[in-house]
Amino acid sequence: MATPKNGFVIGAITVAVALLATYLVPFTDIILEKAAQFGVTVPKGSLPPPAVYDSGRDIKYIGSLSNEVEHFQNIFYAEEPTGSRRFAPPVPVQPLKGTVIDATRPGAWCPQGTGDILPFTSRVSNISENCLSLRIARPTGPKNENLPVVVWLHGGGHALGSASEILYNPEGLVKEAVVAGKPLIYVGINYRLGWVRDNIEAFGGDPKRVTAIGQSVGASDIGLHLTSFSGTKGVPFQQAIMMSGAPGLNFNSDPALVADNTASIAQEVGCVTTDAQSLETLECLRHIPFETLANISVTASRAARPPFGEGFFYPTIDGDILPGRPSELLRAGNFVKDVPIIASWVTNDGAWYAPPPTSTNEEVLGSFGLWLSKLSPSTNENLLQLYPVADFEHMAGNGPISPQYYRAAQMNRDIWFTCPVLDFTWQYVEKGGVEASKVWLYEHNATRYGPVFEMMGVPMWRVAHLSDIPYVMNNGNLGGGADNSPEQMELAGLVSRQVIGFAYDGRPGDEWPAAFLGGELSKGSPGRLSIQVFGGPVPGAVTVNKDASHATLAEQAVVWEKLFERCEFINSVQMRAEAGV
Repeated sequence: MATPKNGFVIGAITVAVALLATYLVPFTDIILEKAAQFGVTVPKGSLPPPAVYDSGRDIKYIGSLSNEVEHFQNIFYAEEPTGSRRFAPPVPVQPLKGTVIDATRPGAWCPQGTGDILPFTSRVSNISENCLSLRIARPTGPKNENLPVVVWLHGGGHALGSASEILYNPEGLVKEAVVAGKPLIYVGINYRLGWVRDNIEAFGGDPKRVTAIGQSVGASDIGLHLTSFSGTKGVPFQQAIMMSGAPGLNFNSDPALVADNTASIAQEVGCVTTDAQSLETLECLRHIPFETLANISVTASRAARPPFGEGFFYPTIDGDILPGRPSELLRAGNFVKDVPIIASWVTNDGAWYAPPPTSTNEEVLGSFGLWLSKLSPSTNENLLQLYPVADFEHMAGNGPISPQYYRAAQMNRDIWFTCPVLDFTWQYVEKGGVEASKVWLYEHNATRYGPVFEMMGVPMWRVAHLSDIPYVMNNGNLGGGADNSPEQMELAGLVSRQVIGFAYDGRPGDEWPAAFLGGELSKGSPGRLSIQVFGGPVPGAVTVNKDASHATLAEQAVVWEKLFERCEFINSVQMRAEAGV
């Protein structure tokens, strides 16, 4: 017990620390460390908000503190893209010297439909053209310089989403990295990367240790960066994690489709006189009120691609940034080299792309027909044969959902996610992008959304698209009735530590085998796969060979997916040509 004299000293130190902290923001961490040595806890209310000073540009950022993580939000990296800057390359923002930037609140979401999406995601309400901003999160305490950086590229089909989405709360990931002794800095971005490379040092990050993490089209965008300019101009990241996505069949690069969609919008707002592709049309579109343009675009895209309008507007071949079809650029070796990759899919990634009432062959094919409208009758017939309905009868059991639904869901999973991921990573290794020892694959077979899907009346979604995100983020407070049990958080800790290890050390855990190591690399598709399985009845590393028998339950579970033969066809010249990729 402290004597009265000692108590007075400790009290005096507490008051002094509180007063000093108000004026000495850059030294707050040192003050707290010294206070701790005396057994003093400084009340949170007496601490100033976290701040970062960029001495090179004489700019100060004021952030906020939450759960031992410092947050800096709504940091603009480009000027407001309105007026003449609408539909033009972004102009880097240049704050005046001496500027103090309030980074305490989330920024606006880019133009998209508003309202609720899913019970565990954010309600979209604050949208604006002035949305080209970042969010940064970093640990509290004494700052180490040159920490590795992870950059999150959100999904949403180029139709919805934001770095501020509650599902992407980075606190769990940042805190787990500290516990693991591998602290890192997190950056969430609305689809742009250049700013991070040029400015992250001010926040303690190393621009030479950046890992890009993309989910769904965010993963596809990473692949497009790697093939941009035929690989001649590099990329602003050194490693990549591609979750449920790659520029394969889930990315139709035909510029005519987007041009036609754009022309129809321009026609509806009265901007087309003779030529929809003219500069006059572009200039007219730049003067249409933002609200009008956003509402018409969202309505048109959702009518064409229900329910969210995915795939209506997307990156296309422009002869410059994207000089050709991504699948052909890959096969020609025209991509950025020396980027280690972790890539993945989710066990039921295609579940919500198939309507639950699906019960016929025609409805199975129709589940992806809107997107792949030019598939030939022979291609459709081959798909039906590769996915015999008998393979899915055990999934339906005696319930009300037909095996045809699960058949359609599996087709959608493989077409949009699994087979593009396999193709991209295989071609990247086979064409000399990186050593076979530096590409890893995983299948995620666990979900924390099960109770939510039950409540929504769609239990057949099972381990659906998005299921791996809260595990990667180590998110302990999912809303909407999601599963936050200790068992799920244990798995989340395991998955997030693999991500942290990759970002920090350039590789995941030692027990995770490289995807194609030991296989023959001179073929058009792999004949041997090593996959890390997270969750499910048989988790762990699994290696399967195309023409071998397999004894263990884990091997049999992967073999049941028939990845070799199904993806061989889905990634074939015929299907890629008909799909426009």
